[in-house]
Amino acid sequence: MSWFVEGIHPEIRQSIRRDQVLFEGKTDFQQVEIFANDLLGRVLVLDDAVQITEHDEEIYSESITHVPLLSHPDPKSVLIIGAGDGTVLREVLKHKTVQQVTMVELDGVLVQVCRDHLATLLDGAYDDPRLNFIIGDGAEYLSSSQNQYDIIIIDSTDPDDNSTSLFTDNFYQSCKGRLAEGGVMVAQAGCPSYQPSILKHMHERMLSLFGFGGFYHAAIPTYVGGLHAFAWASDRSDLSKLAEQDDPGFRKAEFPTRYYSDRMHKASFYLEPAKA
Repeated sequence: MSWFVEGIHPEIRQSIRRDQVLFEGKTDFQQVEIFANDLLGRVLVLDDAVQITEHDEEIYSESITHVPLLSHPDPKSVLIIGAGDGTVLREVLKHKTVQQVTMVELDGVLVQVCRDHLATLLDGAYDDPRLNFIIGDGAEYLSSSQNQYDIIIIDSTDPDDNSTSLFTDNFYQSCKGRLAEGGVMVAQAGCPSYQPSILKHMHERMLSLFGFGGFYHAAIPTYVGGLHAFAWASDRSDLSKLAEQDDPGFRKAEFPTRYYSDRMHKASFYLEPAKA
């Protein structure tokens, strides 16, 4: 038994007990660790930063997925960039309207490690015939592709050496160019309390390109700091207005969820981030 320590902020750290180490190794891109904790279940760590735990991964995966997809009247094509653990893919595939999912993940070794050690979370997602899985750089794929998508989900790590290209003006312009008419883009935007610079960056660089845009939030215990933010943008749909309507302007989920609900969808737009 040992303790994993994550430096969330220069002045803040969290510790999680390693009850059993299941995998530890380095890929071409990052250090990967999966360990078990009696309370949190299996924990995925990339470059000393916790990504998901079995205990609450559904809060993140269902929030980043179902809010945009159910805000679209008929999403058929979805692009996921990142999300190598497979939980976001699992949630996207629950939507019967979706005919094809293209997923671009830089680290193919990470995907295999997650398939080996987090299989109980994935529900066979990587074997779904609707999936077009590409190992490569998401920014390069977008700049070279001519495909159009109803939904684009950016599930990147926080800005680092491997994800810098996903936080540039060119990348956001490419996303805008690849969205079909009425399409919606969503990206994880960090913790408003401890990472306000990420929200500021996305507000100035990503949201400014679209007719509508903003943030919605979820409280995820694994991510210390309170709320976690998701940035959304669209040239046609105002997701926040759809959520405000008494008769919801978004579709109802026709599949089981553990966290997502109509009430949660509405509430996620009402939660205000901490002031920078």
